[in-house]
Amino acid sequence: MKTYKSAIAEFLSPLTGLSPDTLEAAITLPQHEGHGDFSFPCFPLAKVRRQAPAAIAQELAAAFRPAHGLEKAEALAGYLNFFVNKVEFTRDTLKRIAAAGADWGNGASGNNRTVVIDFSSPNMGKELAFHHLRGTILGNSLSRIYTACGYRTIRINHLGDWGTSYGKLIVMYRREGLSEADLPGITIERLNGLYKRFAEMAVDQPSLEDEARKAFMDLEAGHPEYQKLWSGFREITLRELRRLYRLLDVQFDHYTGEAFFLDQLPSVIERLETAGLLTKSQGADIVDLEADGLPPALIRKSDGATLYITRDIAAALYRREQYAFDRCLYIVDNGQSLHFKQLVAVLGKMGCDWSAQCQHIPFGLVLIKSEAGDWEKGKTRAGAASLLKDVLEAARDKILAIIREKNPDTPDAEGLAMQIGIGGLIFSEIKNRRLGDIRFDWDQALSFEGDSGPYVQNAHVRLCSILRKTSSSPIPDPGGLTDGQYALLQHPSEFSLVQTLEQFPDRVLAAATSDDPCTLAQYALEVAEKTHAFVHACRVIGSSEETARIHLIQCARLTLANTLRLISVPVIEHM
Repeated sequence: MKTYKSAIAEFLSPLTGLSPDTLEAAITLPQHEGHGDFSFPCFPLAKVRRQAPAAIAQELAAAFRPAHGLEKAEALAGYLNFFVNKVEFTRDTLKRIAAAGADWGNGASGNNRTVVIDFSSPNMGKELAFHHLRGTILGNSLSRIYTACGYRTIRINHLGDWGTSYGKLIVMYRREGLSEADLPGITIERLNGLYKRFAEMAVDQPSLEDEARKAFMDLEAGHPEYQKLWSGFREITLRELRRLYRLLDVQFDHYTGEAFFLDQLPSVIERLETAGLLTKSQGADIVDLEADGLPPALIRKSDGATLYITRDIAAALYRREQYAFDRCLYIVDNGQSLHFKQLVAVLGKMGCDWSAQCQHIPFGLVLIKSEAGDWEKGKTRAGAASLLKDVLEAARDKILAIIREKNPDTPDAEGLAMQIGIGGLIFSEIKNRRLGDIRFDWDQALSFEGDSGPYVQNAHVRLCSILRKTSSSPIPDPGGLTDGQYALLQHPSEFSLVQTLEQFPDRVLAAATSDDPCTLAQYALEVAEKTHAFVHACRVIGSSEETARIHLIQCARLTLANTLRLISVPVIEHM
């Protein structure tokens, strides 16, 4: 079905010499009410045509003829503003939504290209901290968004299951007199406690660090007991991780951590040596990246131990071979930017002409207020961070108290409270632009008013409540309404809601293009606000426009539900 943007692009293309795709990407919404429904900025044409933008806009406006629901075009300050026929626009938009059904918002821009998304990637042997939530949800949301845009999406959890930290864990485990036989009774909480005690003891006993390094070297060398302990620690952690991922509705296609690539490291080292890229520096093997404006990449320590980047090189080579990806995205916080610049640079020097397709998608940190009043990221291994499971349970309890006060007969109140609490926590992080740090605030995150998860969830609940009262399906009838029924939707709040619903596919594409789900979180707020305004201004049940308004509610509910799913916020029908 032709969209209004495509109709405008079709009109402008022969007049400007620009392709329809280029024109569609340039068409925006007017900044001010009354300036039309779509706007095309003429400024990029000024240099090519050697005309003032205002003159170009006037010339294009004079050439316009009404077509496809576009009634008129006006030139204003270098913009060409288009006005739609409201009845036709409403009919066309609601028909598009009803025809698409559950697929509303999906597109084909991905053209079945493959995108690998590496996200969450926690360290084994420890519990997830609250600050891990942001990267996990950003990756999960981007995976859903890319899939909606027509990409073949592969979700990978690159577990941190190798490194000196396991030497620390082994040292403390043995110091407490524990053996392989004790593993079945060990919990993730017990492992987390071992990390904390190691950090505390190492302050007064620095030799512990050397002991841990030695234990890890033995583990790398294949020490039988250490291998069994490592495997046990990994499984204990995975059980808890999978429980939390199920709670958050986070999915992965593969759990391939650093240890998975150990047998591939010799070939990586050999390839670097054959290419003449390795040089010695204080006994260690490095790749000189001075020509790239970067510090050297440390590939192998003087004691023979490998590093994160060595294993990431192996992972990138493996993923390219296995998945033939078009893009490989690493959803990791800002602090690792240098690491990924070095990774891409080394891959490029190795002759990987696809190295630029490996892209770091950085994000800011979630900061929590310490007892001293400072905003900081906690360190779970030192025991100074809020654990994610504790934060989820606290959010559930806070919402549960509200439910029991206002509606004590709510069925499965605890389950509902958890869904609302999770929605509040997720939305509080997704609504902010990806690159900025977040100062987490409990009251704002769980508020039922303003820009919060419970607010947008409540908008969906309100629409579901109206549909239940009329025994109407939550999905709009693909047959739609008669032309006369569409014409009944005349109230300004109805048209404003329709205008917002029409933007959904563009917003999904914008979120994928910017690699930032924030675009859709803000859109969810817009839909919620327009929904509340419409329901407040227009009587639905018992009105002469009931059938038409129910259809509009179905389309709004579908759009809001699809938006919430894309940003990983639970979609609930009762509150």
